[in-house]
Amino acid sequence: MSESPKRSKNQLKTHIRAQNQALILETAERIFARQGLAKTTTQMIADEAGLPKANIHYYYRSKKDLLEAVLERILQLWLDSVSQFSEELGPRHNLTRYISEKLDQSRLNPSASKVFAMALIGEEPFVLEFLRRFFVDELQKEKQTLDRWVEQGLMKPVPVEHLFITIWAMTQTYADFDGQVKVLLQKEQLEESDFDDAKQFITRMILLSCGIEEV
Repeated sequence: MSESPKRSKNQLKTHIRAQNQALILETAERIFARQGLAKTTTQMIADEAGLPKANIHYYYRSKKDLLEAVLERILQLWLDSVSQFSEELGPRHNLTRYISEKLDQSRLNPSASKVFAMALIGEEPFVLEFLRRFFVDELQKEKQTLDRWVEQGLMKPVPVEHLFITIWAMTQTYADFDGQVKVLLQKEQLEESDFDDAKQFITRMILLSCGIEEV
C-alpha cells in the first residue's frame, strides 16, 4: 500500500526542518567560535547559512535560545562520543582510550570545544546546569571504577576530580588554544601526527601519575 499524500508531505516537512536546524546549529557553532558569544548576531548566522534571518527566528526565538541549542548539541556529542570506563579492561586501557577520544574531539570538532570554553568562562547557566545534571553523575560512576582498581592494586590512589580536570585541560587546549600550539610547533595548521604525539605524551604522563607502569 502506498503512503498517503498527507503522510508524505508531513515527512518532507520533518526532513526539511531537521536539515534547516542542523545547518543553523553547525553554522552558529562556527561563528560563535570565530566571533565570540557576545559579538555573534543572528544576522551573521543567517548570512553564512544562506537563509533569511526570519528562518533562524522561526526555529530559535532569540540568540540565547540558539546558543543553548548549540551548547546542548556539543555536550550531547561529548557524552555520546567518549566511552564509559570498562572495569574489566583495567586502568591502562581505559585511560589510554579516554585520552585518545578526547584529543580526537579536539581535532575533529575544534569549534565545539571553543564555544564550550567560552560558555564556561562566561558561566553560562545552561552549561553549568547541564554539567551538574550529567557530568557530575558520570564522574561519580568513573570514580567508583577507579576506586576498585586501586583496591585491586592496579593503580595508586589519585584525586579523581583533579585527574579528569587535568585530562580535560591537556586535551582540550589543542582546540581552545590551537593558535598558541601552532606558534610553538611553528606550523600553519595542526596535523594528525601532532595529535598522535600529544596522545603519546599525555598518556605517558597520566599513566605514570597513576602509578601505572609503561609496557
